[in-house]
Amino acid sequence: VLLAGCGAAETYETMADEMIQSVMAQPREIRMQLPDEAVLPAMESDTGTLYICKDYDVSVQTLEGGDLEETIRQITGYELEELTIMQTLSGNLTRYDFVWTSASDGGEQVSRASVLDDGSYHYVLTAMADADVAEEYREIWNGLFESFGLV
Repeated sequence: VLLAGCGAAETYETMADEMIQSVMAQPREIRMQLPDEAVLPAMESDTGTLYICKDYDVSVQTLEGGDLEETIRQITGYELEELTIMQTLSGNLTRYDFVWTSASDGGEQVSRASVLDDGSYHYVLTAMADADVAEEYREIWNGLFESFGLV
């Protein structure tokens, strides 16, 4: 009796002395049309920039992607389930838009944010104002968030 094809192929696992990390994509550049009163940044760091305008603040951040819940918690202090989030597609990017309120030293504050997800990074635009003046800046904020994208 002849048994052909009954031999099992051996598999090997290789090991190295060094930890090999995958190369992460470089973050893309954010584009947006800032209001005229926010020409110069008030604060800058490796991950973002804060612009202080007349009665509101605008911040732009680039955060590691992958965990949307952590990004939203870091931005808002709320859990993902506690917010109403609109998810849309913007080209090959996923966009998340949401608003929330919070207490501040000056009273209630209204905030609006957009997160662009390219699969590697979360690009975040946030605008914050006291609740009693936020309505005055609705048109300015609409233009700001409409212009938010990546180069």
